[in-house]
Amino acid sequence: MSLHGELLESLEFNEPSWLNSLENVRPASPKEAADFLNNLDAEEVGLFVLAHGLGMRIGEISQSLKIDPALVIWRMRKALARAQKERPLVAAAALELAITNLIRDPSGSPDVPPPKHGAANWSAQELVKNLDLAIQNRLTARLQRTAPEFMNAGIGIGVVVLVLALIAGFIIFGVIRDVNPLWRGQNLMREGKFAEARQAFADHWDGVAAQEQIALCYLAVGNFDAALEAMSDPGVRERLGAFAPFEEDVPPLNFETTGRALLPRGLTLNTRPTFVHRAGPPGRLHIQLGWRQEQLDRILELPDTRSGPAFARTAYPRDWPPLPAGPVIWATVPWVTEPDGTQHAGSLSQADFLCLGEESLMKYRSNTRRFLDRSVPAKARDFFRGHYLMREGLFTDAGAQFARLSRLFPKSGYPLEMIEKIAAILGVEPGAFLR
Repeated sequence: MSLHGELLESLEFNEPSWLNSLENVRPASPKEAADFLNNLDAEEVGLFVLAHGLGMRIGEISQSLKIDPALVIWRMRKALARAQKERPLVAAAALELAITNLIRDPSGSPDVPPPKHGAANWSAQELVKNLDLAIQNRLTARLQRTAPEFMNAGIGIGVVVLVLALIAGFIIFGVIRDVNPLWRGQNLMREGKFAEARQAFADHWDGVAAQEQIALCYLAVGNFDAALEAMSDPGVRERLGAFAPFEEDVPPLNFETTGRALLPRGLTLNTRPTFVHRAGPPGRLHIQLGWRQEQLDRILELPDTRSGPAFARTAYPRDWPPLPAGPVIWATVPWVTEPDGTQHAGSLSQADFLCLGEESLMKYRSNTRRFLDRSVPAKARDFFRGHYLMREGLFTDAGAQFARLSRLFPKSGYPLEMIEKIAAILGVEPGAFLR
């Protein structure tokens, strides 16, 4: 018998790192354990051989594979969960016990199905020997270099077992180091390969976190119906928190709906807003800070916009100081030209809003920055900002976010639906948000 074979025959087993509590648990049948292992791929079988057959610590497996310990646990837990879904009466802990018993003492289970991955039987020695030939050669060379030193030092076969397990672990390193579904999917997302990323999450990652990532992939390409379906899971909505889709019915607010002055109205974080008003003759736009007439009144000249679109926009000047926190009244006042050529101010159209100021704007940016980090695709961020702002009652600002979304995805009807909903709340036409 070769040195390799002798070492394999003399393997000692340590207590496994159980994934489930074994209290009051009886092992499943050997056949159930064999069926479970036969339904796994070769790499997954290798994980159970290392963890349950050799009793290798999760941390040791992690270090040998150079992957996060959570991935080692995740792959084994996923395999057990998949088996329990297929056979609800077989507990995961019972299956763990049966796997360990089968690998460590296959002679006690003579009638079980044989391994499908080429091993002669279910013993740990045979399963470890069932490696790629190149791996076998490297393993033998490593053992020949290290075994005499270990024996002469009096360390014993236990260290050899560890060396064997560590080296055997590398057979799956090249395969599973890149299969962490979270890392692989997010890398694909960063590369803009959203369909591939979505498939990676769907194929390899179960649970709420997968649904959340899948929703991000759909949002990035403007498939809002599929994204909303993925986000309908209560667990996903809980993870999204204040950024979850806002689905409450809000009655129309009590605003003037027939005047020329339209947006902003209500609450806004924007300290340099763009004023939206109906197209009309030349005139002036007055901005009054506070309710009292004696406070500062800022004036902008309005050009004649009657020959253009139905809605005109006037930007807050860049060289003006930002609006402070507090109420703002703004009005459009047209110039009226009499038959004799004289001009005077016509009837004003007034709207008001409450500017929340720079401090609230900074807080909003801080809150959204924590959630909308680089893991969230850029084109998905307007979706989440829009729903967050609606939840905060900032409907003018939310409408601006969905308007941006409609420009990013002009063929999608969802942003327009949200704009219509917001416009009804504020008492303006949807076109006031669109350019």
